[in-house]
Amino acid sequence: MNPRSLVSGCLLLAASMVAVSSPSEGGAEARQAPSCGEWIVHREKSDTLSLGNASWLLGYLSGLAVSGGKDYLSGTDNASIYRWMDNYCRTNPLRDLSSGGSALAAELARKKGTPK
Repeated sequence: MNPRSLVSGCLLLAASMVAVSSPSEGGAEARQAPSCGEWIVHREKSDTLSLGNASWLLGYLSGLAVSGGKDYLSGTDNASIYRWMDNYCRTNPLRDLSSGGSALAAELARKKGTPK
């Protein structure tokens, strides 16, 4: 990949995202959470923004795991996380990745018993 394209894509990604808050879910503000619509469009294109969205999601999930002191990501590969989010976003196109990430974190914690 051309380094110039990568930088351009990252700048476009940063400029295209907005702050999202989910106070109705009792959550905190998730900065620059991509929408599910963006997730699906860019995953289908496999473009630079897809990589940025995937990185955002992994960072968000990692932050939730660390802040909660729960190691629910252990043993879960990134491809499985992305497939789960693909399904979530197709079912919930008006939501964002922070909503999906929180739902995935809760599901993984339930399934894995949340060891520290």
